[in-house]
Amino acid sequence: MGSVKHNQSCDQYNHINGDSDSNIINWYNKFHRIWERSDYLFGLLRSTDDFYRQPIQLRLPFIFYLGHLPCFSWLQFQYLDGVNKIIDISYDKIFQRGVDPDILTGIVNHEHSSRFSINDEQEKQYWQTFTVESVNEYKLKVRLEIENVLINGNLNFDDIQTLNILNVALEHEMMHQETLMYLYAQLPIEALRLDIMNEKDFHFSHVTLPLPDNKWIVLPGGQISLGKPYNEEATTFSFGWDNEFPCEPTYVSSFELQSHPVRIGDFLQFVLDNGYTTKEWWDHDVFEWIIESKISHPISWNYDNSYRVNFILQRNIPIEFVLDHPVIVSQTEAKAYCRWLSKKAGYTIDLPTEVEWVYAMWDWSKCIPMALANDNYNVNFCHLHTMPINSCTDKNLQWQGSAFEWTSSIFRPFSGYRGSLPTYPGYSSDFFDDHHFVLLGGSFATDSTLVRRTFRNWFQDKYRYVFATFRCVKRNEHTDHPLTMADRERIINTLSNPNHRTIPSEYFYDAHGSGIYEQITKLDEYYLYNQELKLLQQRAIDMKNTILEHSNLQNRSLSSSKIHIIELGCGDGSKVEAWLSSWVKSKENIPIIYHPVDISQHAIDSLIQRLNQTIGENIVTEHVNPICSTFDQLYTKLNIDSSEIQVVMLLGSTIGNFSSFDSNHVKFGENSPVMKTFRSIRSNLKIGDWFLCAFDICKDTKTMIQAYNDSKGITAAFNYNLLLRLNRELNLNFIITNYQHYATFNPLLQQMESWLISTKQQIITDENGFTMELYPYEAIQTEVSAKYTQEDIQLLMKKNSFKIIECYTTNDHYLPYTLCMAQAI
Repeated sequence: MGSVKHNQSCDQYNHINGDSDSNIINWYNKFHRIWERSDYLFGLLRSTDDFYRQPIQLRLPFIFYLGHLPCFSWLQFQYLDGVNKIIDISYDKIFQRGVDPDILTGIVNHEHSSRFSINDEQEKQYWQTFTVESVNEYKLKVRLEIENVLINGNLNFDDIQTLNILNVALEHEMMHQETLMYLYAQLPIEALRLDIMNEKDFHFSHVTLPLPDNKWIVLPGGQISLGKPYNEEATTFSFGWDNEFPCEPTYVSSFELQSHPVRIGDFLQFVLDNGYTTKEWWDHDVFEWIIESKISHPISWNYDNSYRVNFILQRNIPIEFVLDHPVIVSQTEAKAYCRWLSKKAGYTIDLPTEVEWVYAMWDWSKCIPMALANDNYNVNFCHLHTMPINSCTDKNLQWQGSAFEWTSSIFRPFSGYRGSLPTYPGYSSDFFDDHHFVLLGGSFATDSTLVRRTFRNWFQDKYRYVFATFRCVKRNEHTDHPLTMADRERIINTLSNPNHRTIPSEYFYDAHGSGIYEQITKLDEYYLYNQELKLLQQRAIDMKNTILEHSNLQNRSLSSSKIHIIELGCGDGSKVEAWLSSWVKSKENIPIIYHPVDISQHAIDSLIQRLNQTIGENIVTEHVNPICSTFDQLYTKLNIDSSEIQVVMLLGSTIGNFSSFDSNHVKFGENSPVMKTFRSIRSNLKIGDWFLCAFDICKDTKTMIQAYNDSKGITAAFNYNLLLRLNRELNLNFIITNYQHYATFNPLLQQMESWLISTKQQIITDENGFTMELYPYEAIQTEVSAKYTQEDIQLLMKKNSFKIIECYTTNDHYLPYTLCMAQAI
């Protein structure tokens, strides 16, 4: 980029030394880097006449910004001790603050230092009273004074106020450099120099069609915080604008987010489907504005027999050459697209909230930190245009920069907000007006300094000029297996025991919980799923042959030898494919019916969808009979002839959810939950029927704890969702951020335990008179998962009239896991 000459160099000041020396050099270099970029960007204007252009009526002409950047910086420096010099009494006032008028009325509702009119001719006449040469001279005078203060001003770089002033001055100029770019994008190309930057010519690009699907990425949700804490210590100083403070704890429920932003090719389908003339997709006042303003496509497109796209230094690019670039739109256009897509998809699609976006892009996927660490991004003016999106086939969130991303969240202060920075009153608060919305990330014209987790950009929803795109979100709004009054009574009773508050773990599995559990099974730490899957894949045929051999099917006619495979708590069916395939593709041609049983309709639906894709719809229709039910009510929905064989499967170490100890702490006592479960299963089986049960074997405690408290917080989200479900369905008022998830192994009871620990004194109520007071460190138990030895398995089967035929155990010494095949006797 171009540079500007200054009269002094930091190297001339040999009297500075030590930490002060390094701080001065550091800040001196930071300001020079930003100044050089500003000079380069203003140098893109072809002539001095172009400085008086006002390409966007809602902003001021370029000459204002030429004066505003140095004026604002000097205004900040005047807050430093001993700095009070007036550079130019007129310019110091006129160029202080720009405008952000209401898009529909053109009225500026905040303080500003310059005159403003949406009348182009009046504005031009006024601003031509200031020459470009005089404003440039003012700029250079300001820069010399800033250099002098940095080098000779004896600044205290351990002072928070000083550090804030320096950062405000720098980042303000960075942000306005981006402002210049979206103003340039609206200039006629003749006003810009094309000879000082080499750009890829997209007129010769080629896009492979059709565009790959934009994958939906499932996110479990969890506790997160927005913003950053107020900090008065210089040693741990981290700059942020006033709206980035303070730290606001919050919780995000599970949701799905598109892998990457919506592309031009995606949005083109909306345009071609009469998107801009269909009232259904727009708010009433917005649609009137769209029609009156004759808006029919994004601002960066034009139409002349075909659609073409404009970048800053390239215009009239045939749209087919840039279909894979992120589309640049206002929030209102993004919302209209979401409504259109919702209608096509048959479910609600929306823009993500601020908390969803931060959680997904920074905390969960870490795709932005990784992109920044690997220099794999389109920010920092590497290009003056967007770049093609890598529509990868693997299911990962991706971020490249190119454009900020819209959220649905109104720009607002975080809880505990203390107000503006002392040197910039009204910076954020002037726009806490319910008309500005949060954008996150960064564009090709954003300095990488601003690409941080807490940085918040904001614009009016109808503002079409900012380099902003969007990606869609969908949320699970289905209430699966809704809680009844009987459920409420049971939950209230278990919560009300002050000596041991619990929530029965069967309530984990609503639609949200089932979806989160699917993600748990994919975790490296959650060894249970992978170990069981290996056993089923390796031993499925052996298990089938064992059942055939020991059931004497050779002596029966095929018509009377139907086998009913009943899987209790089937989940999404990802493990049963190998098992089921060994039966439906068997040469023996034994008639079988697979009955997947789960209390979650969401899990049942996912299983059927998966099996349709993997083993085929015809096989599913013939051999699969799903049942949404509790274990207790299962047999009221089954019709099994006494001559037919049952194979009941309890996989996923589900048996561990039932404690091995009774109320008197007797292991496998008659009233222990596990004995009740076994008796219930056995009572519905006749002699010769089968029970296939998975047991998690005792192992290293660290390994077990990690499986129930993973590093990504998915198991924590699984537990928090239990409280959310009670809020949703029973109208309780649990505040999720008031709880800490805790998992531990209890060696006395030989079980893993999950708890939600209260972090403060609080009262939980509902609309029916329930009240529960919790104190700090009081806990609610949400889960037990009993672990077994081989001797435990032998004893449990024997006590419940089962004969063990085979026990298949993993070869992995560190992760032992057993599938036990037992026959009713």
